[in-house]
Amino acid sequence: MFDGMDYVYEVYLEKSFSGAAKKLFVSQPALSASVKKVEKQLGITIFDRSTNPISLTQAGRVCIESIEKMRALQHNMLNQLNDLSDMKSGSVIVSAENFISSFILPDIIIEFMNTYSGITVELVESHSHDLKNQLLDEKVDILVAHDFDPELFISYPLADETLLLAVPVSFSVNEKFSEMKLTDEDVKNKRYLDRDCPTVDLCEFSNEEFLVLKKGNDMYTRTMQLCENAGFVPKVKIYPDQLLTAYNMTRAGLGITIVTDNLLRAERGASKCVFYKLSGDNTRRKLAMGYKKKRYPSRAMEAFVQCAREVYNRK
Repeated sequence: MFDGMDYVYEVYLEKSFSGAAKKLFVSQPALSASVKKVEKQLGITIFDRSTNPISLTQAGRVCIESIEKMRALQHNMLNQLNDLSDMKSGSVIVSAENFISSFILPDIIIEFMNTYSGITVELVESHSHDLKNQLLDEKVDILVAHDFDPELFISYPLADETLLLAVPVSFSVNEKFSEMKLTDEDVKNKRYLDRDCPTVDLCEFSNEEFLVLKKGNDMYTRTMQLCENAGFVPKVKIYPDQLLTAYNMTRAGLGITIVTDNLLRAERGASKCVFYKLSGDNTRRKLAMGYKKKRYPSRAMEAFVQCAREVYNRK
């Protein structure tokens, strides 16, 4: 690989020479000179500097795709070499959405690092759609998410999740469903899993304002599908980035949202909400840990998956 390719890739990630220079701890003029040197060696222009943020030229896209392939090959080679060290060195890149990385992964990472002190763990956070693409491109090793395509990924289930409707306690619509309300204590005791726990029809809330995650999130897809099945298009007040943000906005009284029981049980303190069990499909999903098919799964990756399953089985 040409000298300076790491600099080129960082500029691509940051979409900015100044941002990349800060990440690389080099001066912006030095970074710009290094990138120009690579462009001169290749005989192409990689970045269109007239746009804001800067963008890739057609040749630049080919260059970045090649860099990513070479980085993936290098990462796989290091994994295989590290396996020969009997787990005394190596790394694993784990990815997840914000809620999962905040509430689910910490216990797993702590136990893994205590067991395998020589293995470093890198955490990447983003949206579920972005992360699955990164998993396919081998930019990350393991993803904790929902609904893995078995044609593309090998996955290991961790837990089932139930989707519940969260409504601020102050909303007058709650008066219609006094016998269906679930309290914080009901959620803690998993009352919603009882067969005799009544469900609500989501269409009863069609006049309320919803908080729906942005496109690319699994919860966006499920929320829109549930509303469509109930015969209406939700009136969306805000599209938050993260499920935890949507839930906290609901707690503040900004609107209603669909959340998971895992989130509710992880959160502490009074919710200032009431909850409802929903009827129909798409109200259950599996939390799983997966990696790309047809790639070399390092011993560190396999050990991390095993550690995660053991930690979850104790909960």
